[in-house]
Amino acid sequence: MTGLRDAKRAAVARRLARIAFEQVRERGLGEVTVEDIVTEAEVSRRTFSNYYACKEAAVAAVVMHSVEAALEEWDAPDTLDVLALARHLVDHQLRSGALTLLTEVAALAAAHPQLGPFVRDAQWQVWSAVGDKVLDAVPTPDSDDAETVRLVVGALFGIVSAALVSTGPRDGDASRRLHASVLRGLARLERGLGQPA
Repeated sequence: MTGLRDAKRAAVARRLARIAFEQVRERGLGEVTVEDIVTEAEVSRRTFSNYYACKEAAVAAVVMHSVEAALEEWDAPDTLDVLALARHLVDHQLRSGALTLLTEVAALAAAHPQLGPFVRDAQWQVWSAVGDKVLDAVPTPDSDDAETVRLVVGALFGIVSAALVSTGPRDGDASRRLHASVLRGLARLERGLGQPA
């Protein structure tokens, strides 16, 4: 029973986040109220409050929900190389549309600065989840693997943050450029870390 209840809660959270994101994208943050979101979702304001503190948190959460869904679908390749796993996962995130959604939410945050802190928090949650997933894919992780994953995740967070700041609000190719920036960063990390001893 708990599994079904958790699945329903997760579905409500995703639906509220998606509706909040779509309404803000279409009309702008100042034109959307929590009442608008709950009306479309056909839930109470109290239900909304059980999931999100405000509409900004709901908008930003759409990124995490998208990435979580993509992480569940990811089939890790058979490799012990943490950077190769990270590269494969980033490619998967691009194919799943998660990077595109991330750039769209970042563009909304550029247009509506009050979204910024919520989007940065969602970004860090994304990269933390990505790091956990990469580490889970290493067959027998040791402390060196965990340290490398933390290094890679931290570096990628910085790369993505910098790339998102330079993304224009109506940039149709932003996710591809973000992907390219991440791959260049991974290549630099690979050169810097060298081959395992």
